[in-house]
Amino acid sequence: MLNVSVMCFFASYLLALAFEVVRFYRRSTLVEVLHLGMTAAGLVAQTLYLGLRSRETQLPPLLSSLSDWLLVLSWLVVLLYLVFVLSDRTFRAGILVLPLVMALILAAWFGGGRSRPPENLPVSKNWLMLHVSLLVFGTAAILGGLVLSLLYLWQHRRLKHGRARHGGLALPSLERLERLNRWALLTAVPLLTLGLIIGVGLTTQEPASWATWADPVVLTGSVCWLMMVGVFVYVLGRQRAPGRQVAWLTAVSCGFLLLTVVGSQVLTGATHLQTVHGRTPPPAAP
Repeated sequence: MLNVSVMCFFASYLLALAFEVVRFYRRSTLVEVLHLGMTAAGLVAQTLYLGLRSRETQLPPLLSSLSDWLLVLSWLVVLLYLVFVLSDRTFRAGILVLPLVMALILAAWFGGGRSRPPENLPVSKNWLMLHVSLLVFGTAAILGGLVLSLLYLWQHRRLKHGRARHGGLALPSLERLERLNRWALLTAVPLLTLGLIIGVGLTTQEPASWATWADPVVLTGSVCWLMMVGVFVYVLGRQRAPGRQVAWLTAVSCGFLLLTVVGSQVLTGATHLQTVHGRTPPPAAP
């Protein structure tokens, strides 16, 4: 029987990060192929793991637990990263993307472990699936905005100090990074908003819906959404806003989202707080 563990794809991403660091200092076709190969191998192993988890819980990974939801989020980020890299060789963001992915994997593994799947799903299973899907795509776009904004600030600093050609490192132009950053933000906020609206509708159908608003995951998610709406309104209201200013706003708000999402996962897993987004069962005996 095929046995794939979290360590399989985590180790693949770790090796891919090591090759990316080498590629950062020395341009080499072999190192680039090894970097892409290890990243793709990690993605395949993670896909198999999520498939096995889905068979084990008899549920899609997005519905089985918050830990599996974080693993799906990291899987989606890696997939988007590979698409960008294969379409543009100047998109050298692995040194930012891979640590972010590994942080999500560690949060999913150590923060909450494996949650017990719910015994009975609500009648509105399709709406629940739509709710979590919109949230995972919106969050992936937010994390993409974080990477793009950091790349923009990095490239801006290199150009300002005349180091744009240092060591053979190539990055996309500021104009392209700014355009992609805006698109990521303008995509993420509507997706998150629709996901939250559906979540509110599902919450009102629960007998004790008032208790859901005290859920730590709901609270942190609402705070993140308010911050992103503020940046969204700012970007729409000032079409000529300086790219560097937008990049700083996006980096701060997206970084806060990452900390709160991962922090809420670790908090609920370490303290066994009650949450409707995947309850953590008592640890099994060895």
